[in-house]
Amino acid sequence: MATDLLRWYTLASGARLVVERMPGTRSCAAVWMLPVGTASDPEGDAGEGEATVLSELILRGAAGKSSRDISDAFDALGAQRHGAAAVHHTMLSTLCMGERIEEAMRLLSLVVRQPHLDADALESVRAIALQALNGLEDEPQHLAGVRLREFAMPAPFNRSGYGTVAGLQSLTQDKIRAAWSRRARPGGTVIGMAGDIEPERARDMMERLLEGWSGSTEDPVETRPALRGSHLVQLDTQQTHLAIGFDAPPDRDADAHAHRVAIRILGGASSSRLFTEVREKRGLCYSVGASSALGRDRGLVQVYAGSTHERAPRTLECIMHELERFEQGITADEFRDALVGAKAGLIMSGESSSARAATIASQLWRLGEAMDLAQSAAEFDRLTLAGVNEYIARDMGAAWRAGRTQVTVAPRLVG
Repeated sequence: MATDLLRWYTLASGARLVVERMPGTRSCAAVWMLPVGTASDPEGDAGEGEATVLSELILRGAAGKSSRDISDAFDALGAQRHGAAAVHHTMLSTLCMGERIEEAMRLLSLVVRQPHLDADALESVRAIALQALNGLEDEPQHLAGVRLREFAMPAPFNRSGYGTVAGLQSLTQDKIRAAWSRRARPGGTVIGMAGDIEPERARDMMERLLEGWSGSTEDPVETRPALRGSHLVQLDTQQTHLAIGFDAPPDRDADAHAHRVAIRILGGASSSRLFTEVREKRGLCYSVGASSALGRDRGLVQVYAGSTHERAPRTLECIMHELERFEQGITADEFRDALVGAKAGLIMSGESSSARAATIASQLWRLGEAMDLAQSAAEFDRLTLAGVNEYIARDMGAAWRAGRTQVTVAPRLVG
């Protein structure tokens, strides 16, 4: 719900803008969500990894300014900047003092609308992308999560962004320039700003900076259902890394907040069921926990455990036992502590203009509206113990467990 401090607009270009003024904050942060995500990359060897390359490449020179010129201009403003590709968007962000935000946004608008995308810079960025791809096996815990998403989510929303060797090698200057021109359009773009900025001032500023920008892109669509099943990534690792995936509701689902509380109790804190029963009481693993990522249209729960090869089977058995026991519900104490933790997290994120800019931009895209901290906290206050237990019994039962996906990174399969 819009307030005096929180407003959102559809600009003349078709881009959407959401702005939150944070009284007492001198910084201002901005996040551009451009519809250049990994799910819209060409498939496989035809160019998968394109969005990741573009997210780095666009910062390497724009509008007659070299990569060094762009870096120097941001540094002169005392502004941080960052680019990264996600499933649906390429994310560009900046953070600076409020009085410098217009100049920082002007620089970002040049990066978005007039990037050089030079051949020499492409070779450098491609080399970095290939190093990241080839280095995945050096981080087995991260590799387990990457492979879990590939098997647990439908295509093309299962992509990690790392791409393939052939896909990265196939990218040429002509291809990436055509891709950016086709994909980086205001229709589908969401811009979030938070901190020392008035909403009306931000709206007028962005109308000026985006004047003449036009066009839109289509959302990617599902091309193949999730593969699911149990999979081994065979590596000669010192530990066994288990990643187990389960379905989760989309963020706009009526049960999204009940789900968040349930997952926090299951494995999202040091007092959680999994941490207590698997690690603390039985000492079966050095790391265990559960997290949940709720997107606009679908979500994924990930349970991770790292254990010795000898204890990995018992670790998996204990995790599945706790998931089965969880179906019986949570206690009043667990419910109370989870609500306190969830709202404390909201309050702490509210102290960061960068976190707020990212949150409200994501909310506008996923929910069609943004919420201030009080409104977000109220969503948790509406929950009841009986309601969360009803959700767990209905949606986290035997059928939910049976639909799991498992990835094991180890010399041999577990389970």
